[in-house]
Amino acid sequence: MSDAKSNKMTKWIGFIILTLAAGLIYRVPYLKTVFYDNMVSDFGLTNTQIGLLMTVYSLTKTILYIPGGILADKFDNRKMLLGSTGLLAILTFWYATSPGFAVLRVIYFFLAISNVLFWVSFVKAVRLFGSEDEQGSVFGYSEGIRAVAGLIINFAALGILGVYISSTCPLRYVLIFYGIVYVIMGVFMFFLLPHDDKKENVATSFKDYINVLKVPSVWLVAILVLCAYSVQVAAEYTTTYLTTVFGMGAVVAGIVATIRSYGIGIFSAPIIGKISDKVGSYTKTLIGLFVIEIIFGIALIAILGKPNFLILAIVVVLALATVYYAVRGVYYATMGEAGVPVAMTGTATGIISVIGYLPDSYENTILGNFLDKYAAGGFNYVFGTIVIFALLGIGVCFIIRFVGKRNKAQTEK
Repeated sequence: MSDAKSNKMTKWIGFIILTLAAGLIYRVPYLKTVFYDNMVSDFGLTNTQIGLLMTVYSLTKTILYIPGGILADKFDNRKMLLGSTGLLAILTFWYATSPGFAVLRVIYFFLAISNVLFWVSFVKAVRLFGSEDEQGSVFGYSEGIRAVAGLIINFAALGILGVYISSTCPLRYVLIFYGIVYVIMGVFMFFLLPHDDKKENVATSFKDYINVLKVPSVWLVAILVLCAYSVQVAAEYTTTYLTTVFGMGAVVAGIVATIRSYGIGIFSAPIIGKISDKVGSYTKTLIGLFVIEIIFGIALIAILGKPNFLILAIVVVLALATVYYAVRGVYYATMGEAGVPVAMTGTATGIISVIGYLPDSYENTILGNFLDKYAAGGFNYVFGTIVIFALLGIGVCFIIRFVGKRNKAQTEK
């Protein structure tokens, strides 16, 4: 095998390992999504305490996204990824010692630091893996691989829980398993991730950070991600939609939810990412996807209160998941089209993450209030949210296209 082919293979193996790690880093801080009851029984936590832990984690992440992005641009990406993975492994093993609530707050604070440093470095690394014409493919593949990692690790963790279910604290063994996985991922990354020898990183001072804030394209991509993520948050209510409106059983609904949450993204994001590269415009691809989301949002409203349409509802729910996973696989790829400089990727990702994931802090509360107030009728507002933010996303895509073309024309002069 020639050196060129060997280097290319090593590069893509490194990409796969890095992306697998990215699909696993949120398992521990979001332990409640799968092991909520065990957190209560094994660690003696109350519902309020679990909520407070997530508040500590979410607030810390929000505060640190931008500083973390600056660090990703200032320091060797490889060191950032290895350091954050090592910290995550240490915190996970600490978590497995069954500490009290006061210590868990400290652990969740540092989990947020670890996840932020990994995430901003990961997005920058993925962008550097491909040329500007391959961004859809690399981000699409990364989303698909992350979905595979989430699916496998969830089933493995549930299997371990089943083996130790009769022990005093079965969740401890799940955490030990996660910790071992993080160590293995770290070792693989140590040997396979390339060193960042480039010196053109720019966001190294407060002045540089201010300059990044002045780049309109960064804010446009941030608003685009906010629109896309708002659609996803609303779409996550489709499981309770199927059980509440159509009377679907909990087991079947759980199967649909698993396919929607983990299975769909394995295929949709890589395929659409590749197609978007062929199209030659990531915003054009996103416009088409947002239009489809609008159609599906309207369809879910139209069949509300019609229990005979259960099969159609399941099809629409899974089709909608296919689309929003495809959107997730493409929206970071718009940074190149929008004109965000590669050297600013870390800082830009920090800004984009702060704004883009804001719906986590308010949307569930608003939509939950609608459902409490109007019962099944509240789904009109839930799926209306999908339609509204998909429309806004289309508008932002047109603006990004305009700004990108203007920047390109100015560069060519």
